[in-house]
Amino acid sequence: MNIAIIGTGYIGLVQGVVMSDLGFNVVCIDNDEVKIETLKQGKSPIYEPELEETLKKSLKNGKIKFTLDYNSGIKNADVIFLAVGTPPLDDGSSNLNYITAAIKNLAQFLSKDSLIITKSTVPMGTNKKIKKIILDELKKRNMGNLNVSVISNPEFLREGKAVYDFLNPDRIVVGIDENDNKEKIKKEIYKIYEYFLKKQIPIIFTNLETAELSKYSSNAFLSVKISFINEMAMLSEKTGANIEDVSKIMGFDHRIGNEFLNAGLGFRGSCFPKDTLAILNIGKNNDCEMSIVNSAVKFNDDLKDILIKKIKNKLGSTKDKTISILGLSFKPETDDIRESPAIKIIKKLMNLRAKIKVYCPQGMEKTKKELENYSDCIKYCKNEYECAKNSDCLILTTEWEQFKNMDLERIKNVMKSNYFFDFRNMFSDNENIRNYFHYYPIGRN
Repeated sequence: MNIAIIGTGYIGLVQGVVMSDLGFNVVCIDNDEVKIETLKQGKSPIYEPELEETLKKSLKNGKIKFTLDYNSGIKNADVIFLAVGTPPLDDGSSNLNYITAAIKNLAQFLSKDSLIITKSTVPMGTNKKIKKIILDELKKRNMGNLNVSVISNPEFLREGKAVYDFLNPDRIVVGIDENDNKEKIKKEIYKIYEYFLKKQIPIIFTNLETAELSKYSSNAFLSVKISFINEMAMLSEKTGANIEDVSKIMGFDHRIGNEFLNAGLGFRGSCFPKDTLAILNIGKNNDCEMSIVNSAVKFNDDLKDILIKKIKNKLGSTKDKTISILGLSFKPETDDIRESPAIKIIKKLMNLRAKIKVYCPQGMEKTKKELENYSDCIKYCKNEYECAKNSDCLILTTEWEQFKNMDLERIKNVMKSNYFFDFRNMFSDNENIRNYFHYYPIGRN
């Protein structure tokens, strides 16, 4: 089967590379010339475990191609995936300009009946609008007789585990327009996802709006769960409770489960912050108050200030103090710094006139671009030991395995002072940690 994928971001690139490895003939289309040339050379513009190796393999086997040209990209496609970003606007709503532009480009070259599968996270009603845009463009070309179906097939990948998650989904959601030929579309979906049917992965067929909302609902629920446990962590610090034991006790309850109960810096990254703001905006537009999600978002925003206050209280002052940050990516095993708590903490500390040193196994280059206006105020280090050298305070913000294995005695010996704020609780069970540092984890004394 021949597949075209529009968009080579996290979703589109992972989808294209993994499907090519499963035997599909894949053409990925993007309007970023630099990115396309990079991909043609077998280099992934994003860091994701197993992605670049699989990309090189598929290029060598001739199973994947990259192009700027919509016409050649979709010419032989049996199905077209749409995986274009929908970043937030200032009011929290989804910016659909990129997806609209992509659809209009696509419609210029459609020449046969087509099945278009939307992977992008979009508000309810968007896929119907996409279909209308396509049909309007086709009518302008006197090709309104073409049968075009647009379905919603949201992705639930975790960055850092995207390849694994693509191959091992909990479920596959497919939203179909009530006016389309459902049985015909189901047959196509079964062909596309035959690999997953053999693994007995459930495929849930529903209407467009339900599929669209299912992605927002999943991310919003997990965001609420994260804010809840972090709120309990703040209470634990005030009352002498141990949030890690509280989380463990809660997690044994099968109604709650143990996932997303690790206290830390709040929900972060490219999905949860964006999607919670989007669903608040969707609720507002539909006269539906999303009070629970709103509270989760507010606490998540406030959490960074709470932790900065904690640092100030322990240090006395941050002015002219050298503060070292370990971890810049929003989570381990990715170079993505979008909505990274580390970046927000760095900016807040610089406003308090602290001197900043940073190190991250993968997030350095993107941070340099993000904070280029602060380049004179930040020292980028080659490892955790250089980062800690002559530092008054160490803050661990991302739980990279590399940091778990660092030599704590060596870290302590190179520091000027020995304040250590472990905002991922990586060392909270280390019996010797307090022999080396004034140690402050999250949610426990």
